[in-house]
Amino acid sequence: METLDAALYKTLQTLPAFPFANLVRQNRVEARHARDQFVADRIAPTFVYHRIDRFDDTAYLVALRSVHDRIASIPVAEDIRTLYLEKLAELTTRAQIIGAMKRKDDAAVSAFADHLFGPCVQSSTELADEFETLLARSGELHIHRDRVDAVAFERMVRAALDYYGMTNWTTRFVHRPSVSVSRGSSADQSPTVKIPRTFLASRARAARVLTHEIEVHALRTANGMTSPILLLGRGLAGYTATDEGLAVAMQQKIHGEESTDPAFWEAWTAALSKEADFRSCFETIRDARRKLNIALKIDNADGEAFDTAWRLMLRVSRGIHHPNAAGLGFRRDHLYRSGLVQVRQTIDAFGESEILPTLFAGHASIAHIPLLRSRNITGRVPDFVSKEIVKEGLKGN
Repeated sequence: METLDAALYKTLQTLPAFPFANLVRQNRVEARHARDQFVADRIAPTFVYHRIDRFDDTAYLVALRSVHDRIASIPVAEDIRTLYLEKLAELTTRAQIIGAMKRKDDAAVSAFADHLFGPCVQSSTELADEFETLLARSGELHIHRDRVDAVAFERMVRAALDYYGMTNWTTRFVHRPSVSVSRGSSADQSPTVKIPRTFLASRARAARVLTHEIEVHALRTANGMTSPILLLGRGLAGYTATDEGLAVAMQQKIHGEESTDPAFWEAWTAALSKEADFRSCFETIRDARRKLNIALKIDNADGEAFDTAWRLMLRVSRGIHHPNAAGLGFRRDHLYRSGLVQVRQTIDAFGESEILPTLFAGHASIAHIPLLRSRNITGRVPDFVSKEIVKEGLKGN
């Protein structure tokens, strides 16, 4: 297959490895200590990031400038070159976040993160109103029994990958709270689906996760890796919002809309962090979650509420050392909601059958639709087999 960006992609791949997602995560052991201290005194925690000392952000920025100059000199269509210049700008912002973390400049980390991820599409007031609606409708919610564990879910993931012909993909159990997809950071690494060792879900949730992670994230990755634009496999600048929004939209398409759109709690936490410090934001989320748990008659309503609020605050405080002031935060998680709004608007504007092949061309954003359509670049769309795979996987259990 002829590619449009082979020389540019080869040049981009000369950059040093940049494990951004791992660098901004709090040290696990220190985070547990911070939680214990927070339980004891309710003082905003201090977070530690040991990995950032292993990454030379200054050298990386120098390498980015070198790659920029080389890409600018390669003869190629300007619309393709622009994709790479946008990507380099995005990588520059990510490197600046790590530099700000090293300086323990939490305000700068927050500003760079807001530039990278964009503004929240919903205010905290809107989301507080949505919670009241959710609470009022709590009697309509159905609490499913947990039936699918990590081993069973891994078999289902494997079946979904095989269905789509992704036989070169691997699966791996990890000590993380959520399922994720990795394309592999080098040519000799296989794309991987990472599954939490503690995974436990209802049949309905397992099917939703399978659609979200395999029939959208993994399929878009696979489509991009075999597309005429190699960068679509790695990801164009700003693709994450579309990726997450499309995943949520597709899981709702096949599994039905839930009582509230997914990632409500993440969106509310992100919006609150613009206005409140760690403790106030935590207490708002914990109290709301406890009210809902009590309405749903969930065992250990208080403990579950604390655990959920702490997990959400860890995520919104990534990259931050001292989250003791309003406005500090790493608000990536609002992208689920922001992306969903954008994807719904796009599907309404074009029509689902018309636009889905373009949206599944690879890891592109909605902003890249004109370029993809002008070059007639499309990808395989999902067949939505997750429900059947889960059903088959549970037979005999």
